[in-house]
Amino acid sequence: MLLLAHLDLLVLAALAGGLGASLVATRRKVRALDEQIERMRTLLARSEAQSRDTARILARMRSERGVVANLALSLPHLVQELNSEELKPRKVPELILSLVDALFQPGQVVYYAARSSALASSPRELHLVAQTGLPDVPESLARVPFGVGKLGWVAERRVDMLAEDWQSPVRTDGRRIEDNCVGLKLDIVGPLVHGTQLLGVLGIGSLGIRPQDEKLMFQLVTNLGAMALVNSEQRARLSEQATTDGLTGLLNKGYFIQRELAQMINRAEREARPLSVFIFDIDHFKNYNDTNGHPAGDDLLRDLAAILRQSLRPGDACCRYGGEEFVVAMSDLAAEEALRVADRLRSQIAGHVFPHEAKQPSGDVTISGGIAAFPHDGTSAQELIRHADVALYESKRGGRNRVARYRGVDIGDADDATGFDLVQAGDDRESGAGRP
Repeated sequence: MLLLAHLDLLVLAALAGGLGASLVATRRKVRALDEQIERMRTLLARSEAQSRDTARILARMRSERGVVANLALSLPHLVQELNSEELKPRKVPELILSLVDALFQPGQVVYYAARSSALASSPRELHLVAQTGLPDVPESLARVPFGVGKLGWVAERRVDMLAEDWQSPVRTDGRRIEDNCVGLKLDIVGPLVHGTQLLGVLGIGSLGIRPQDEKLMFQLVTNLGAMALVNSEQRARLSEQATTDGLTGLLNKGYFIQRELAQMINRAEREARPLSVFIFDIDHFKNYNDTNGHPAGDDLLRDLAAILRQSLRPGDACCRYGGEEFVVAMSDLAAEEALRVADRLRSQIAGHVFPHEAKQPSGDVTISGGIAAFPHDGTSAQELIRHADVALYESKRGGRNRVARYRGVDIGDADDATGFDLVQAGDDRESGAGRP
């Protein structure tokens, strides 16, 4: 019995030892499994992070591909528009906003032109020309002095600024630059510069697309915009020089005859409407020049041109024909009505106080003129002007300070006014003008 009990103890000990060894092995396996699970979790988390990074990269690539596609679609047309000979300076801001929208799809855009203030000849103020995304424009945004807020800072420093640049003391000279308006949050602000000249400032915010090289893309817009502004303004100046008289600002003779008057004659013929031509010159202008000097004579021509410009009706056209001669084309006026309109202008000029007029032979600056009507007195610009000029010289022979209508007959003797309707200076009582 004792032997059996001893054997039982040995068996139990063996079993206990085997069970303990098994438990130790099991624990080791569990720890190994835990470590493997942790490694798998780590790998899975890393894989998920890589997947998110990949998704962001793909999204950015799609965005940039969209930018490139938009640029490829928009840029040729916009560049063609920006370099068009027909491009007017007022059209440039619209094209700049179109290019910005294609590249960035911004929620807010402001475009300013640099203007001179009343006290400075060089630009010192920004004037808002175009904007999107601002339902109400406060006065603080309509005009921005240089140096005021972020827009004024960019105008003064002429640098491009990203949103994060405003937090850098290096970029802001250690200053805190405030927004120009609470509702205006701009991601990029930059100047439009040509040489040393500031043309304007462009700002964009709430960008729907963020290209990788967004500052370079933005500079592409501002550089193209600056070139377009300069080119369009130069073309406008050249066009003005080709069509206007440099002294008076009126149309010049060539453009008036070949373009304006020719078109008015074609329209009058096509629509069976009346048209009259009034030519006049300044009486005793040589005396005015010789007595007061040529600069005073130039001033007189400019003053008279200003009166003429203010007196024009919509649809009329006028030019400096040469020297002290001017021509007015009066649309929709037959000869009789044109004669009355021309005489009102003559009376207005006779009643105006010009410098040095007391030195004139009559004591006033006056004009003499002639009227010719389409189609009775001519069917071409040259013919109408020539016949109106004949009537002008009849006014001169009649004593000056009057307007005559061409009648299509020979003048004959210098003292014979037959064939002409003359409106004389003495008729000023009826027209309400004229001075003693």
